[in-house]
Amino acid sequence: MGLVQRLLGQDGFEPIRLVTEVSGAGEANREEIPVEQVVALLRERVYGAMTCLATLAVLVRYTAPDTSPWSRVLDVAVATGGLWAASLLADWVAHLGAHHSAPRGRAALRMLQASGQIVEAAVLPLLVLIAAAVGLLSLSNAMWIAMWILVVELGVIALLAVRMAQLRWWQKLFTITGLVGVGVLVVCIKILAH
Repeated sequence: MGLVQRLLGQDGFEPIRLVTEVSGAGEANREEIPVEQVVALLRERVYGAMTCLATLAVLVRYTAPDTSPWSRVLDVAVATGGLWAASLLADWVAHLGAHHSAPRGRAALRMLQASGQIVEAAVLPLLVLIAAAVGLLSLSNAMWIAMWILVVELGVIALLAVRMAQLRWWQKLFTITGLVGVGVLVVCIKILAH
């Protein structure tokens, strides 16, 4: 089996499982993560990565040599925080409408886990921008590095999403290439406009 087929999970995998509780005897009470939760986690991660990439692409245009790197850190953090809050509030309102009560317990935790993917998508780009703020990189280089990190992140997200899908290897590769291609397109448009 080729490297591509192995990376794409053609050799089969166990379903994703989550250990929710361990008894004193050491036996694990395992519960499969609901498909809807996996969908929500991946969806929010893609939203987060694409929004952060689009934010950086816009900010690159308005970044001059005298722009403070901390202002770019703040810009990305505010955009990410706004999307996170919107996602969390949308889930909360939808839960209220569907269940006629506020989410509690496991439902609330799953909402936080899903919306938290938006914040997690921006962590590496923010760390690169912070590196520029403390003088390890120029701001311009940091912004471009952060954008390319997000393109790679989109590829990793797609890879994780298709690994267990019942698709042929070339269909999985097409899916990954498509998501990465969208990210590359955003960066290329920015390069051409720059």
